[in-house]
Amino acid sequence: MRRYPGTLATMTLAIPLLLSGCGGAGNEPGTPSPPANSGSQGAAGGGSLASAEKPGSEKAVSVTPERRVDPKSLVDVVKEEVQGGEAKKGPTPDSYLWLPSDPSLIKDEPLTAAVPIGLSGIIAPPHNPLTKGKFELGKLLYFDPRISLDGTVSCATCHNPDKGWTDQMAFSIGIEGQVGGRSAPTILNTAYGQTMFWDGRAPSLEGQAQGPIQNSIEMGKQSYEQIITRLRTIPGYTEQFKKVFGTDVTLDGLAKAIAAFERVAALSGNSKYDKYIKGDLKALNESEKRGMVLFGIRPSDDDVDFKYSVSQNLKRALCTSCHVGANFSDEQFHNLGIGWNEKESKFADLGRFVIAPIGAKNPADIGAFKTPTVRDIAHTAPYMHDGSLDTLEAVVEHYAKGGNANPHLDKDIQALKLTAEEKADLVAYMKALDGEPIKVALPSLPAGPDGKAPDPGAALKPPGPKKAALNVPSLHPFAIR
Repeated sequence: MRRYPGTLATMTLAIPLLLSGCGGAGNEPGTPSPPANSGSQGAAGGGSLASAEKPGSEKAVSVTPERRVDPKSLVDVVKEEVQGGEAKKGPTPDSYLWLPSDPSLIKDEPLTAAVPIGLSGIIAPPHNPLTKGKFELGKLLYFDPRISLDGTVSCATCHNPDKGWTDQMAFSIGIEGQVGGRSAPTILNTAYGQTMFWDGRAPSLEGQAQGPIQNSIEMGKQSYEQIITRLRTIPGYTEQFKKVFGTDVTLDGLAKAIAAFERVAALSGNSKYDKYIKGDLKALNESEKRGMVLFGIRPSDDDVDFKYSVSQNLKRALCTSCHVGANFSDEQFHNLGIGWNEKESKFADLGRFVIAPIGAKNPADIGAFKTPTVRDIAHTAPYMHDGSLDTLEAVVEHYAKGGNANPHLDKDIQALKLTAEEKADLVAYMKALDGEPIKVALPSLPAGPDGKAPDPGAALKPPGPKKAALNVPSLHPFAIR
């Protein structure tokens, strides 16, 4: 279950770290760390696997450090709730971060999201209920390059709906062609995510939305005040914020609107696998069914024509050790040996370990990264946090060899005895998890003070690279995605 700030006593501790926006560590002020779960401990994710081998139902239990907040500072409470980076310390006045709402200005109505087959209903956080106006506002902001310092990069630059809600690049490219150090994770089904980013440092989509916009590589070295001031000069936005939030443009509203759009728009389901589970026994071919069993999921009891030894092959590939639940992710962090330099005996990127606060450092988190969803996996290559594996075949080979040996390798990563046909079956099954195509029409953006509006399509093509990806120091990753 996703955790949201409630009472003051449950607010999380703000840890100033040098971490980035969409994909990984960078150089804007850091967001607070969510509870540091061991990279070697898997836990069952949300949702259920129909006709599946169900892993243990117990979840990893972790303790969130307490942060005491001045009850007289309402803005401080909001800062904690949305988990902003610069919102903790920085030049931005409180009135740009949050404003009290005037209910008489609000002209909006609730929104019920249509959820594809195979997924559970969306549960929006209590501080950010879904509304039609908020969704539409979030869509505009998602595609608007004016959020970036030079007006060239939007959220959709790195998370393009036509590219599996990512950019299909090993290292994402930001403002002025700067190259980051991690691959942009997909936005697909992040409505069900417990944490965001490859290292899980943001506890919500609202928190995630605040990272890239002030990251010097992704959208430029700018304060929240600069971003909000720019948006306040656009009449269309000031009007919509009043109708949706009853306020002028604020960081709080911006984060909530973008998160609302992502929760509703980026949902992948109704795949061939989902149709099979629902009773269409012909939705999967024989190879895909064999791959499903190897992956760790039982075939339908009604599929009497499927002649395959389930007892001997179920979960032989160990995939459901991590890829579980309706979204095929345990929401935990695991070391697969990706990025391990055997000659120097170190990782290029320490992953989850870096964002854990002092007093919660766990060696098991070294080189550990969040389990991504396998849904729509055919559209989100290249794979892994560093984009080092180009194809699903390469991914299967990496697992089959037992990952890259290192002192912190996850306990569930071990060499697999799989034939060439079995590896092909696994790839076939994963491709059968691709959902129905998601078509998102580009919006008409509101005109600025000069009467002109940018073309949202222009920002879908990343700026040409000008700088090589920076190396990652062993403990404090700087200026990378």
